[in-house]
Amino acid sequence: MSKRLGVLLATLVLLMVVPDVVYACPVCFDPRDENRLAFLATTAFMSLFPLSMVGGFGVWLRKRARALRGDVAPHDEAGSAED
Repeated sequence: MSKRLGVLLATLVLLMVVPDVVYACPVCFDPRDENRLAFLATTAFMSLFPLSMVGGFGVWLRKRARALRGDVAPHDEAGSAED
């Protein structure tokens, strides 16, 4: 039981110390609006760009699989057949 108590106390102490370490980053808490917006825009870009690349690859792969199966003509990008 004392080992669990020691682990619990160590965890609580670490959780109390971590916010001070995180707050020590001067760049993340820049009061200038221009810098803050730049960090937000960069974070959004770095989050959404890989997701859009994976999504784009999935769309391309699906179109390619349909074209190889013969469901859609390979030259027909819009999915509608020309008369």
